[in-house]
Amino acid sequence: MRVADISEAQNFTTTTVALVTSELNEAVNVMSAEWTLRVSIEDFLIAAFVGYERETYRMIHSSGEFGISYCSDNQGYLAHVAGNHSFKSHDKFKLAEFNTFPSKHIKPPLIEGCISNFECKVIDEFKTGDHAAFIGKVLAGYYDSEKKPLVFHKGKFHHIGGKMAYDHPFD
Repeated sequence: MRVADISEAQNFTTTTVALVTSELNEAVNVMSAEWTLRVSIEDFLIAAFVGYERETYRMIHSSGEFGISYCSDNQGYLAHVAGNHSFKSHDKFKLAEFNTFPSKHIKPPLIEGCISNFECKVIDEFKTGDHAAFIGKVLAGYYDSEKKPLVFHKGKFHHIGGKMAYDHPFD
């Protein structure tokens, strides 16, 4: 049954969950974000959309770089902590015992155990509604083909199912 309700319909999008890392003046932050995505193949570009009131915004805007770590489906707790605790009042890395590894081209670390990780240098920033869009050129990427992604739908974290079976001449 189709329901006409633009406000509630927003909950019926499904997105991947990323952990955005940033660093400024030796302070390191992590924020969960469902609004990150690849926006170009050549050059490989990733967009991260961050609220202007967030500490992550200030850190990325000032440093010109960020890390993206797409959560695997066993990292819901990390995403919850990163998205529900303030950088100013909590050390999120200690609170959730995030495991990290050093980046090669940017200062912020990347998060271990993710399905993929990317080191990004900001090449553009612009306003998109109530968020800033940071467009990052990917300088390095890592992945683990044995992991499955964490997805966000209707305000909750979910596992993604297996590939659908169907007859298609191009498969």
